[in-house]
Amino acid sequence: MTLLTVDNLHTRFETNDGVVRAVDGASLTIDRGEIVGLVGESGSGKSVLARSIVGLHSPGRIVEGAIDFDGVDLTDVSASTRERYRGTDIAMVFQDPTATLNPVFDVGEQIAESLRVHDDSSGQSLLDFCHVPLVSDRSRWRRHRERAIELMDQVGIADPEDRVDAYPHELSGGMCQRAMLAIALAGDPDLLIADEPTTALDTTTQARILDQLRELAAETDTAVLVISHDFGVVADCCDRVAVMYGGEIVERGPTDRLLESPEHPYTRGLLSCLLRADDGRDRLPTIDGTVPERFDGGPGCPFASRCSYGTDDCERRDPAVRTVGPDHEVACHELEAVRADDSPAAAGSPSESTPPGRPRADPSESVTRDRARADGSRTIDARGRSGSAGGSADRGDPILEARGVTRTYDLADSAIQRAFGDSRTLRAVDGVNLAVYPGETVGLVGESASGKSTLAKLLTGLEAPSTGEVRFDGEPVGTVADRTADQLADVGVVFQNPQGSINPRQRVRETIAEPLLERGWDSECRRERVRELLDLVGLAERYGSRRPHQLSGGQLQRVAIARAIALEPRVVVFDEPVSALDVSVRAQLLNLLADLQRRLGLTYLVISHDLDVVRHVADRVAVMYLGEIVERGPAERVFDRPSHPYTAALLEAVPRIDDGTDATRLEGPIPSGVDVPSGCRFHPRCPIAEPVCETDEPDSVAVGGVDSHCHFAQQVASRGVTEDSESPRDQSPDPPDTTTR
Repeated sequence: MTLLTVDNLHTRFETNDGVVRAVDGASLTIDRGEIVGLVGESGSGKSVLARSIVGLHSPGRIVEGAIDFDGVDLTDVSASTRERYRGTDIAMVFQDPTATLNPVFDVGEQIAESLRVHDDSSGQSLLDFCHVPLVSDRSRWRRHRERAIELMDQVGIADPEDRVDAYPHELSGGMCQRAMLAIALAGDPDLLIADEPTTALDTTTQARILDQLRELAAETDTAVLVISHDFGVVADCCDRVAVMYGGEIVERGPTDRLLESPEHPYTRGLLSCLLRADDGRDRLPTIDGTVPERFDGGPGCPFASRCSYGTDDCERRDPAVRTVGPDHEVACHELEAVRADDSPAAAGSPSESTPPGRPRADPSESVTRDRARADGSRTIDARGRSGSAGGSADRGDPILEARGVTRTYDLADSAIQRAFGDSRTLRAVDGVNLAVYPGETVGLVGESASGKSTLAKLLTGLEAPSTGEVRFDGEPVGTVADRTADQLADVGVVFQNPQGSINPRQRVRETIAEPLLERGWDSECRRERVRELLDLVGLAERYGSRRPHQLSGGQLQRVAIARAIALEPRVVVFDEPVSALDVSVRAQLLNLLADLQRRLGLTYLVISHDLDVVRHVADRVAVMYLGEIVERGPAERVFDRPSHPYTAALLEAVPRIDDGTDATRLEGPIPSGVDVPSGCRFHPRCPIAEPVCETDEPDSVAVGGVDSHCHFAQQVASRGVTEDSESPRDQSPDPPDTTTR
């Protein structure tokens, strides 16, 4: 039974440049108990369509069309009536939880507030709004608080009894995203709209969230609209998929059919940009150009200007919607020509070019670079320093190094608790050793709360280690307050959320020039350097006068990269550099990072939940779990033949669209760093754990050039790990080889 029908919807925004047609005739249906995926590049209109459904499209206006929700046209009801639907019958998980959660209330209170509103939809009193319970209502408040803890546990937040009192800034991006999902589920909605629900989540947490969405749809008949850049997520959980471009739905159909046999040139172009295991370090195909802002009111296919099959007819007439299979519809004039071309990689005019505004790289340069890495030859970077290629045996001395680094946090709520010894200590990073060598890319992976971002803060001097030391060029360095100007300039940082790290009041040129101004560059030199940097990251000079809210996610990430490399650093640390970007823009950014590394001789530390991204960019990879590095080695070896069960579980949890297998779920959330398990930290969740794992901490084992902290690393690497694996001790009579740490 159909729950939601969006029919020929038009949502427009009035701007100084004209009227933007953000949603331009989109039509969509969702049945009860069905999960529908909505995909497309940033700027295609996906989020505006979702906000139009829940009535949060202001300052935009719905000028035409209907939104039928369970027999009620939401475009033809009063604002108060629409508010009653929002949050109870229709709930939404927004893309950026840090901008949605209230920073002055703890997350438990915000979840409880949603429960209170759901229980009493007549409205909030002033005391309710201020979160001050009456004495007579304290039992109700306590009940809501307990239910908030249950919801936090349900969405996979570890140690919810402690985290319920945490404020948004005290949680990782992934935890904030899960808190937003808990708020949405609190109202028991009939329709859940999830806008990028897994963007900031690691693979195992992502898998649990997708399982939860499926269970929600199957057990409660809830309809779910999933907006995502990740085709793996769509393939894993969605029954049908709609592809959106230029405010219109250009293709829709059953998930399997659409992903296996895409018909529209745009859909084919998007799929050609996906990262695949056999891509190696090759440049990724991209779709030339960007999604245009549609100001004109004329007809025509919105994709015509970027389509290699485009004709004059495509620009003059709107394409008719054609049925090409069971429940499979496509809006395209040149469908026969597209079908005649058997190469999906050519269909959407993807190219191996760098982003617009940059000259194409000589493909031979990429080949030469890869061969140099393979044979261990040395390279000369942009400053004339000699360094070995990443991953070779003769790497020289590390440029950045952590030696026995530990970072603990005191979680006591007050000085009185600490005075009486009632304190809890969180070990975010616990005795980590990590070396980064000149010219290489090191990937750092692991679940949320495993300590990756904290380790990055220690390496960059944003925090001080509790024990251990950080070295740069062999010399101990402290925090940013203790480092010299040259040491600060030698390390650039690109943070996980560019919207949160870039001043919204500054223009782009002012943002990029910040580090130059700090170093005392004069105004003329700053202007010239900003022009160079804009060109270097593929942005036209006109973007220098814009403010952050006028840029897309990909453009804003380029600005963050330009600022990070402004002082010609030797090392750049990236925290989730492409997590919120669509597949085409992600491909452009990854090509850009490769170009910059080759051109400037940069060294990268890349932190990411996206294992495909790390596989593509990294020479070596370190896998982090509960504050420790449990496996490290050459990226190709670690990803192809993991020697630690945790690494294997991460890889098995990645949703795929092309291998025909279902993702394997890792049971249970990551334990709290307050109460670390004895023995091997992974043993409570490990599918092959033995009694020795509960009592004895594993030593470092060398397996084919990989260091692994597992009692059974040899067996894991040789036989693989699944939930149905036999005991490793049954597989081999010989004990595992171990070496002293």
